[in-house]
Amino acid sequence: MAFLSVLSNEHAFASGLASKSAEGKRTVDKVVIFIFSDGLKSQFTNAKPILDKYGFKGTFDVVCNYVGAKNGYMDWDEIKELHDEGNDIGSHSMSHVRLTGLSEKSIEYEVGESKKCLDDYGITPTSFEYPFSIGSEDKNIVDTVSKHYEFATRGNDPLMFLKCDGMKQYGQDNCRTFSDNGTPTYTNKYSIRNWSHDFEIVENSYSESEALDRFIEVVNSQSQYNKNGAINAILIIMYHDFGNSDGSLTSIELFEKEMKYLHHNNFHVITICDLSY
Repeated sequence: MAFLSVLSNEHAFASGLASKSAEGKRTVDKVVIFIFSDGLKSQFTNAKPILDKYGFKGTFDVVCNYVGAKNGYMDWDEIKELHDEGNDIGSHSMSHVRLTGLSEKSIEYEVGESKKCLDDYGITPTSFEYPFSIGSEDKNIVDTVSKHYEFATRGNDPLMFLKCDGMKQYGQDNCRTFSDNGTPTYTNKYSIRNWSHDFEIVENSYSESEALDRFIEVVNSQSQYNKNGAINAILIIMYHDFGNSDGSLTSIELFEKEMKYLHHNNFHVITICDLSY
């Protein structure tokens, strides 16, 4: 049984995911999802024009209490523009705090109220991003997230396998959210893995050329698992801030080169809300 899949062949084709051969079979084997974390303004001012240039959409995860209230973060007009143009908007909690150690009431506020916050602006989020990638190992937190969202994401793996047998390296051979002892499994629909590309650049002190080479290596790593039109693994790339001289994690020039590479090599870009379980 598949763990995750693209939403449907019809929807995927409409969103540019699926191409078909003469026999009508899907032939795509390179799929990428972008997560833009924290709702930073540079994602709107510096990354969005490049996405628009290549016709790509992303999942933008926002921290509700930061919207329009902190310097460097998007306001609601910018977020609604992203949404109205077909981008996916996800929740990244109310105040970006670690969920572990919070009371049940505080967890419900951070997780559930952030969905209501987006609903109040006409945005229905399907996914939640754990602040600091912490919380998917806690049953109570996962239970709360599952009441409000279809999916939840966290770092940090270069590939997300869509079928249970892809998880054997982690000792997981089923699609359940919880193991027999009640603890969350390593990967499930409330623990979808993404790759923190920009953090890896900083941690390894990559030059721009080294960062681009690493990007190309990782985005192509899925091809060995995706054969004959079957999509068994996808890459979910997380980005944060964008700029050239302000200490941003990703330069505009590097992001442009990465998007150009994906476009010219026929990668298909979808969003988290294009997944189904």
